[in-house]
Amino acid sequence: MRKITFFLLATLAGLVGLFSYRTSFGEAVPRPADGAVPAPAPGLIVGERLVDGDAVVTDYGTVQVRVGFAGGRIADVVIVQKHTVHEHSLVLNEFALPRLREQVLAAQSADVDTVTGATATSRAYLDSLQSAIDRAHTR
Repeated sequence: MRKITFFLLATLAGLVGLFSYRTSFGEAVPRPADGAVPAPAPGLIVGERLVDGDAVVTDYGTVQVRVGFAGGRIADVVIVQKHTVHEHSLVLNEFALPRLREQVLAAQSADVDTVTGATATSRAYLDSLQSAIDRAHTR
């Protein structure tokens, strides 16, 4: 009888743990009514010179970055457009985009690893970034 009681309690505890487990990276970000993503407010990006990258279209939406350069270095990167096709894209944006920015600022290049689970977002971000770097070097 003790074994049955133990197994029932263990099963119950396992079910409680299973149903309370959350799989998302964070809370979903509400989408604007018109689906548009506002451009960053002026003055939020750091740098002497601002260069916009190409708008890169993926199956999940468009990604575009604006890069601030100071003293020949990447001083800051902000998102001008990001995926907004579905809620999962919004969650991935909140997870991947800050990590990509950190990697780019540390590496001072677009030659960084993609974020696992957000490959399309990462590639689009890095392609847009590389186009901004190329534009900055040709001016």
